[in-house]
Amino acid sequence: MVQQQEVLNKIIKLYPLALLFLVLTLIISHFFYTVLNPVFIGKEKEIYIKPGMKIKDIGFLLEKEGIIKSRFYFNLITTIKKSQIKAGFYKFYGFYNIFKVIEELEGGGKGIKITIPEGKTLKEIEKIFANNGFKVNFSNYQLKHTDNEILKKYFSSDSSLEGFLFPDTYEFYKEDNEKTIINKLVNNFEKKALSEILKNENLNPYETLILASIVEKEAKKESDFPVIAGILLKRLKNEKPLEADATLVYYKCQYIFCDYELKIRDLKEDHPYNTYKYKNLPPTPISNPGILAIKSVINPVTTDYWYYLTDKEGNAHYAKTLKEHQENIKKYLKK
Repeated sequence: MVQQQEVLNKIIKLYPLALLFLVLTLIISHFFYTVLNPVFIGKEKEIYIKPGMKIKDIGFLLEKEGIIKSRFYFNLITTIKKSQIKAGFYKFYGFYNIFKVIEELEGGGKGIKITIPEGKTLKEIEKIFANNGFKVNFSNYQLKHTDNEILKKYFSSDSSLEGFLFPDTYEFYKEDNEKTIINKLVNNFEKKALSEILKNENLNPYETLILASIVEKEAKKESDFPVIAGILLKRLKNEKPLEADATLVYYKCQYIFCDYELKIRDLKEDHPYNTYKYKNLPPTPISNPGILAIKSVINPVTTDYWYYLTDKEGNAHYAKTLKEHQENIKKYLKK
């Protein structure tokens, strides 16, 4: 009986340790199962993390979508690591444990990519944004409404944003408002175009931008950009009308570019974008030019040509005299 009692006492003494061991084993097993054991995500899942979204809400979303097994451990680990989860779209496919998911979220997701091609007008860019789910009325803003103080040193703060929406590929989030979007485009213009524009010693910055916007719409092939820029600069310097069809189309199509075919009477209309009637530049850019058009105005090719036209295939044909130009019109345009 004494021996049995001793055994029982030993068991009683060991019970808390055994219980603790059992509990620790269960906790470690649970941890390995829910944290380190990969979750197989068979079908690709895309989630969106909003800017400023709380960790607990992100954990709930991930658990709900079956990307992680436990939001508790997700919240615990991200808190211990002081993880900086970045906003954006994330795609998950294959095997992921919680650490791998956190690593992905710390790396940063993707926003909505929007590409602005060279030569698009302000109103055309509004439509591009609308097609991607953003309502941005660029027409309601002027340079003074942006946060870019550098540009305001070189351009009138009352300038419209036409010309300043630099062609490029951008990334935005669903929550981005008009001001955020506009600042991103304008700041990119300042970063990638301003230094080139300021190299022009013959025209002021806004005149350079206006002329580049015309070259962007008049030239079709890369090799023609500096040649056409040289012709327009020469005409401008010699106080000859630019005679650029693009400025008239811009006005006739209400500040976009459409398939409008110019008529003789259009060349005689009285408006500031009629570069057949007036010798000076139009009052604003007629498009948002890319860096090629801007550089072509800074470094034009000097030739003996005074005239040019572009046929329907995008080929430019040059002429030294009005007579040669008229012959080119008959040969390449009146078919």
